[in-house]
Amino acid sequence: MKPRLLLSIIAVVALAIAGAAVIILTARQPQRTEPQPYDSFATRDPARPPNCQDSIEILFDTDAEMEQASNDLENDSRFHYASFMTKAQNYERFKRAFADQPELLARARPESMPAVATLMVSYAGQTADLVESLQQRYGSAKVTVPCDMPASSTRPVPATRTTR
Repeated sequence: MKPRLLLSIIAVVALAIAGAAVIILTARQPQRTEPQPYDSFATRDPARPPNCQDSIEILFDTDAEMEQASNDLENDSRFHYASFMTKAQNYERFKRAFADQPELLARARPESMPAVATLMVSYAGQTADLVESLQQRYGSAKVTVPCDMPASSTRPVPATRTTR
């Protein structure tokens, strides 16, 4: 076989491979989309409160009960975040939150505050099942879902201002 013919065959095969590679790489590129202006994003109705995260609070009567449960709750894979607050810490938080209401602060006592465990649920939609499980496990403690509001209750939502 002549060297020129062999060189021509190799060149044609190389061009065919290069063409196939270009076609494959072009086909695998994501489609380009135009960026949306900020105004086109959906916004929350100002009359409705913001969405809550899936969280559960356990209110313990004593710090000792909370401390005893804290190890198990921190290592429970059903929760991706757990935080704990003693009765004294909860009372300090209460005082800061209601600093502008001295008559309420005068009636509150540190011993009346619960120790609180706040748990963020790992997988959305499991909250109801987890509440039941935690109520059975920690019977003396009160298990609540902070985002659940009674149907008869209305949650005040501050008025929103429009900016120009």
